[in-house]
Amino acid sequence: MADLKPVTTSRFYVEFDGMTEKLMKSVQEVAFQGQVKGNDKPLMSTKDGKTLRQSTSAGFEEQPNITIEVYLMKGDTEFYTWMEDTMPTSYSGAGAGGGKWADRRKNGSIVAYDPGDNEIMRWDIKNAWVKSYKVSDFSADGADLAFETFELVCEDIKRVA
Repeated sequence: MADLKPVTTSRFYVEFDGMTEKLMKSVQEVAFQGQVKGNDKPLMSTKDGKTLRQSTSAGFEEQPNITIEVYLMKGDTEFYTWMEDTMPTSYSGAGAGGGKWADRRKNGSIVAYDPGDNEIMRWDIKNAWVKSYKVSDFSADGADLAFETFELVCEDIKRVA
């Protein structure tokens, strides 16, 4: 039997072009889903009245998504500025952006490490941009560290190691 080594969820890092050394809280919802066509309607009826259906792959239902949480740090606005740059200029007030969606897409990676700090898995991310943003709740009786949540959409996520 192979020497299996489970991967812990607490040893990871996320980086994007020019944005490294960030304090990451979490990576969630690394997900994409295939689109299926043809299964919702019968294709034909055969002897004895049996109905045949066929499912066919039709690409992705939507682009791959990633949700990351980054701890708020005084003076560090790189992820937020990236989000602002990619938002459309057509909004007024909150949410107005630089409209540079096509120019500000970034490549990146999600990396998992073993207890000895060795890279053991990597997912490469192609042409990501920020789809949504939110900041954690603030509370007078709270004790948690504040963080920002960024939902990213990208062209491709590929597990390479």
